[in-house]
Amino acid sequence: MVGPQRLQGHETLRAMSREMPIRAVVLLNPNAGEGDWPVDRLGASLQQAGLSPKITDIKQTKPERALVAPADLFIIAGGDGTVAKVAPALPGGARFAILPLGSANNVARAHGIDPEPSAVIPRLLEARDSAFPLLRIEEDGREKVLTEALGLGALCASMEMAESGKSGSEKIAEGRRSLARTLREAVPKTYRIEVDGKARETELLMLEALAHGRAGPCLQLLPEPVRPGRIGLFTVMPEHREPLLRWLEEDARGPAPGHVEQAGELRIICDGTAPLRFDDEVQHERRDQRELVLRGTDPDLHLLIPDQGDAP
Repeated sequence: MVGPQRLQGHETLRAMSREMPIRAVVLLNPNAGEGDWPVDRLGASLQQAGLSPKITDIKQTKPERALVAPADLFIIAGGDGTVAKVAPALPGGARFAILPLGSANNVARAHGIDPEPSAVIPRLLEARDSAFPLLRIEEDGREKVLTEALGLGALCASMEMAESGKSGSEKIAEGRRSLARTLREAVPKTYRIEVDGKARETELLMLEALAHGRAGPCLQLLPEPVRPGRIGLFTVMPEHREPLLRWLEEDARGPAPGHVEQAGELRIICDGTAPLRFDDEVQHERRDQRELVLRGTDPDLHLLIPDQGDAP
């Protein structure tokens, strides 16, 4: 039986733990970030926090096999790629937590989750629930679910150009330098987009359709969280180029300069030869045109967000 079915209302896991052990199914990417949270260290920390963990290495076992185990809480231990792989497969009504082990950890940061797993773990039993939206894309009758963003333009191109082999803060810094180089040289392209049925054609350097508000090398692109069932849309027009470059030079503090809106449905018609990014995966389609329909969805997933105060 999954946790939310055993809990009443907004009861915390701490209240439940007084009566029975908290069964935590942990899906771990041991290669995420610096790789400094191996199974034995992670298991010991979770036990010390009052959880009974069952840890699955998703490099060795498919996540779907672990998700059938009885759980009061699912824990995704990894970076944004791990969240993208696991979150859409979680059962409806599931409570889950993110232990951010990657470099950018955009999804966790968008929800105010401490970037240090050692600070997150002791607070899990007192964490509050938050709705966890996803982004659903339809193209040619096929459907894809994203946890972070769909991207076109400068950020997408820069992720292919960034120097590989780096991790942590070095990876983020290199990603931002790559974006600045790409943005300086980018030629605006005309896109046709429909936002909640209202069509427009506009010249853009960059477009990001976001599930949570952050993307790329730890960039806050939206000033506020995306509401459940909505899409956060961040677009960069030619007049935004210089402000965005200055923002990157100033260490990308605060929300990025650009045009921001939220929508229930977004339709994008674009040149099919341009690269298109689904979460962190860049794809190239050699055809004249692509048409994508995006919708924000609320899949009834409950992300646990620990408070930033002292651990209980």
